[in-house]
Amino acid sequence: MRSKLASLALVFILLLASFSTALAQEALFCGDLEEADCALLTTAAVNLQSVSSYQASATYSVDLAGIPGLPDTSVAVGVEGAFSYGESAQAAMSVLAGLQTQEDLTSVMVDSPEAIVDFYNGWSFDMQISASLSEALAGVLSADTGYAIPAELSVPLVLKEGVLYVDVTEIAPLLDGMQDLTGWIGFEFGPVLAAAAEQGLLANAAAQVDAEAALSSGDAATAGALAGVALLSNPGAFEPFMSIERAEDIDLDGTEAAVFVTTLDIASLISSPEFVELVKSLAASGALGEGAPSAADIDQALAMVGMMGPVLFQGLSAESVTAVGIEEPSYVLAQSNSFNWDLAGLLQMAAMSGALPPEMAGTGAAAVDILAEVINSALNEAQEIEAPADALIVPAEAMMQQP
Repeated sequence: MRSKLASLALVFILLLASFSTALAQEALFCGDLEEADCALLTTAAVNLQSVSSYQASATYSVDLAGIPGLPDTSVAVGVEGAFSYGESAQAAMSVLAGLQTQEDLTSVMVDSPEAIVDFYNGWSFDMQISASLSEALAGVLSADTGYAIPAELSVPLVLKEGVLYVDVTEIAPLLDGMQDLTGWIGFEFGPVLAAAAEQGLLANAAAQVDAEAALSSGDAATAGALAGVALLSNPGAFEPFMSIERAEDIDLDGTEAAVFVTTLDIASLISSPEFVELVKSLAASGALGEGAPSAADIDQALAMVGMMGPVLFQGLSAESVTAVGIEEPSYVLAQSNSFNWDLAGLLQMAAMSGALPPEMAGTGAAAVDILAEVINSALNEAQEIEAPADALIVPAEAMMQQP
């Protein structure tokens, strides 16, 4: 039971680490912005790294409707809470704030694992993760897993002095052998993480996610997938296909904010030599499976995409909107990334051409909508974060025992 709960809590840690606004990138894409606007945007991102406490709410959602062969699906995950960084976490930020690629993270895990330990032990939060699924999707998942997957789920979390507390009341019924658990359980991950760093386990973990190491071990699929992730996580990878402009200023909860809209030209990206080479490398590595297309097949397919781009990508948009405070000190107050694709016209055309059975084209809306949005508030205002008094503690010694 303890090992299952520990694994679940580790998954939460990974999610929460990606949510931390204090690790915002220092260098943002400025494109053809005027120098003053670029300075405002960059300064706001840099200032956010020095924030010692704040509140934030985030929404991540995916909606599919009218897609042939797929049920209409709606998934939304919300994260809301208060966050605080102690002295050790703030000191570690000078090392962690510069992370931009997988190679950067690997380097820190090998050369400076204590920075990760100090950041975690100095980080505190009191937050709640909520998930909402469409009834249809909840039904499919319930049938596949054999558990009654709820359409609504909420998990409160607290991190204090290296101990991660999870209220398992709503998630316990979904886990084998733990259906009767309720209330708070605390995991002493601080000492576990410190021991892992001291014993070189973080460095070993970094080696396991290295693409070259995966290739040398014969795991070509993993190597190819990691190579693709590394390329796409490079902050400069998309810049040749991006444009940015300053939109009309807005009032955000009483604060005047400048709004910057960044647009990605997906048609140009997909027809670019960089994208072609990425797909070829993934296919050659085995990451796309045994039936992966050959290099010649990929060239032919992407050439067709290039010719039909205006038709294929009609109704598609991908953009990022950043709102930053105008008055000094400025901060990033809100950030959203959206991908929207209206497929109704494309499906109708595919049916008319015979590429899709008419009955699958549908007559209503057909679209893919993906949204990620984070709003920051109460920047540098003190946050009262307390550990649950009645939590059952799983000690570090128990988690470090061999199963």
